[in-house]
Amino acid sequence: MNIAFYPYWAAKTLLSLINVIYIMVITTFIYGLTGSVLSAAMFPLIQIITRIIAGFTLPLLVNRFPFSRLLISISIAKTLIMTCIAISLNQLTSQLPLLLLGVVILSFLDGWETPLLKTLTPRLVQGEDLIKANSLLSFSNQTVTIVGYAMTGFAVMNWGASQTFWAATSLSWAVLIFMIAMGSLTRNVEQPQKSAVSRNVLREGWSILWKNPTLRLITLMDIAQALAGSIWIGAVTLAFAKEALGRGEGWWGLMNSSYAAGTMLGGILALALAKRIQKHLIASITMGSLLFSLLTVVYGLNNLPWLALVLCILMGPVHQIRDVAQQTALQSSLPVESLTKVYATHGVLISTVMGVSIVIFGLVADQLGVRWVYLIGGALFIVSAICSLSLSRVHRNQPITKHTKNM
Repeated sequence: MNIAFYPYWAAKTLLSLINVIYIMVITTFIYGLTGSVLSAAMFPLIQIITRIIAGFTLPLLVNRFPFSRLLISISIAKTLIMTCIAISLNQLTSQLPLLLLGVVILSFLDGWETPLLKTLTPRLVQGEDLIKANSLLSFSNQTVTIVGYAMTGFAVMNWGASQTFWAATSLSWAVLIFMIAMGSLTRNVEQPQKSAVSRNVLREGWSILWKNPTLRLITLMDIAQALAGSIWIGAVTLAFAKEALGRGEGWWGLMNSSYAAGTMLGGILALALAKRIQKHLIASITMGSLLFSLLTVVYGLNNLPWLALVLCILMGPVHQIRDVAQQTALQSSLPVESLTKVYATHGVLISTVMGVSIVIFGLVADQLGVRWVYLIGGALFIVSAICSLSLSRVHRNQPITKHTKNM
């Protein structure tokens, strides 16, 4: 595997950990400051809305600035803002609007940075190593997320929000060092096209997404999965534990831990089966989607607490293998020069769908009962599987090609 991948992997892993600490600290801080669940809930809502807007504007930046300069500049800006918040967090108790302004700016920068980082994977890794790279990134992301939530909760209780936020800020400076190290490797990547008309630039990602049959189907699958993904938010899983299984918060935590363990196991399994997944990319997506939909429906109909734990563990590997294969198929379906704009567009769609789905499934759970949430979710995963069957036909007529190139 290209040696340049490893600092990139370290940066991505640290960013996942920083994101967990950032979310938990700011949410805890706002709730402690206001005592309002609604005020605390505004934080993730602001994040989603701001990232959607950022996704619309990213193509203009890509066409105006060199890739490496853009990536490093965003990282510098994020690190400086994180440092400013860390220095003044205790003083912001009387200045909540200033804190929310910082959240808006950081969310904008995240909305620009995430698609840029996603395009680096196929730039740094080619061929069969692409599956391994995606599996490794997915596994490390899941691992630090799980560990991060556990550690951050402990840290906030014992050290306080301000000291814990300083830990995230310190990690941000480490990420900046990795970004600068990667800058020399990406200096000649995706030079800006300043002659492009702004209106055409903004539409380019949407046009590619619609015209490329493979991308179109993968995006439809992602939309179905994003709609269904809200069935795993904390409020819904807690309601299921109480209403369907007759258990309390302790069992709810055990279910979350079981799914986390299954996800980590899935990451290891995807790494071990990387060559087979690469060889049978579309089949892996199809089987993963079908199995996940079946497990979700069985989970929704189940009354046995112990079986719920088993199903949570089984879902992890299926989810990981499907996601790794699907991500690789997307990366391999078009030239790397177009990936940033496509990822920006893709992110706008998925963020919008996820925001809407949280509201929809909240209403379904209240009006029809929590079981219906999982049955509808299972049906949406079946829709995703049907799309993957169509993807198989498209692939036979127009195989997914390897557009990746050396840096």
